[in-house]
Order: sequence, then structure tokens, then C-alpha cells
Amino acid sequence: MMNENFRAIAGVLALLLSTSAVSAQGAWASEPYQTTPYTTGTPEPYSPPSSAQKVAAHRGYMGAFSLGVPVWLKADSNVVRPGAELYGFGGFDMGYVVFGLGLGAMWTPINFNNIPGIGTGFDRRPMTRLFLSPEFRVQVPNRSPLLPYIGISFDANWWRVRETDVVCGGTFYYYCARVAVFRFTPGMTAKLGLAFRVASGSFIDIGVKYSLSGPGSFFFRREQWVTPYIGMLFR
Repeated sequence: MMNENFRAIAGVLALLLSTSAVSAQGAWASEPYQTTPYTTGTPEPYSPPSSAQKVAAHRGYMGAFSLGVPVWLKADSNVVRPGAELYGFGGFDMGYVVFGLGLGAMWTPINFNNIPGIGTGFDRRPMTRLFLSPEFRVQVPNRSPLLPYIGISFDANWWRVRETDVVCGGTFYYYCARVAVFRFTPGMTAKLGLAFRVASGSFIDIGVKYSLSGPGSFFFRREQWVTPYIGMLFR
């Protein structure tokens, strides 16, 4: 009886062992899991920017100075004569636009002898203008030697014609002195110019400006003048 039970148990164990061996063999014989390799698209070739794009994307500083001849409009040419203007400009060049600040001085000869009824004791003296001008400029950068541009500025003007005043004061001793008096008027200027490149970063700058000054502590009405100019520009 014991032998029969032992044989039955041994047969069951042998059957289980044979089944496990077959399962293990099938597991080891199965093909490994295939993963799909990661692929990227074909990279596009890099194309460097063109010369025109490089010129348009220019960033840097700009400087200029010019000499002009102001000619007044609606003025008696026997009294108000063409004069001279010195102007300097500096700004940041962003390719198509420039933001900057201008400083200048202008002199206009006034012939007081030709003014009827002014009396004696007057002669020919200059009318002086000192001005400060924030400027916005639009230009067309390109590969050619030409650089056309237009600009507009808002002018703070200070004028004088031989006017003086006496100022007195002092800390340790009292004294008086005669000083020049400048009177303020607001104004604006529109500019049309063309620069010719003569060297790398250097241009001959020619153009014309139309300026006006509103009434203020110097003029009683709006005054206008035109100034052709020539100078140098650097960018």
C-alpha cells in the first residue's frame, strides 16, 4: 500500500518537473523583444544670411557733422541775409532707423541799416541761434554706395540779437557784469539727405532741411527757413 502511494506521488512530481522544463525551454527559445530605433529627419543645410540682410541688420553708432547755409522764407532779403550753420549729430543706428541727438549753432546776418524807421546807431549784426534737437531718422541701407534717408527733429531753440543784461552779485564783494541774453522758442525740422560712401564706414553727406520756429519769447509769429548742407557721416 505504501509502495503504491509512493509511486503515485513520484509520478506526479515527475510530471510537474517535465512540464516546468518544457515551459522554461520555450521561454528561453522565444525571440527577444525588438525595439524600433529612434530616427531623426535629415537636417536642412544652413544658409548664411545674404549681404543685403547683413546690411539691413546693422547695429552700431552713427555720427555726423555738417555745414549749412540757412535761407529765410518770407523775409526781406535786403535785411535778412543767408547765414551759416554748424551741426553735429550722434545716435544709435539700427539698420533702417536711427535714434539720436543733434546740437548746433546758426548765425544769420541782419542789416539794421535797411530797416525803415529803426533810427540811427544800428548796423549789421548777426542773429544767433543755439539749438538742441532729438532726431528720428529712417534710412534705406543697401549694398550700393548710396544711403538715402529722411529725418525729423523737435528743436529747442535759443535766440539772441545783441541783447544783454546786467547781473549783479557776489559773496565776498559786490560786482556787476553784462551778460548775453538768449530767448527760447520751440520748433521742428524735416530733413532729406543722401550719403555717398567714400570708404568703409565713411560717407559724404548732402541734403536739405526745412525748419520752423513757433512764437515764443523771441518771435511773435511762426518763422521758416531752408538750409542746404554738406558734411561727413560715419556708421
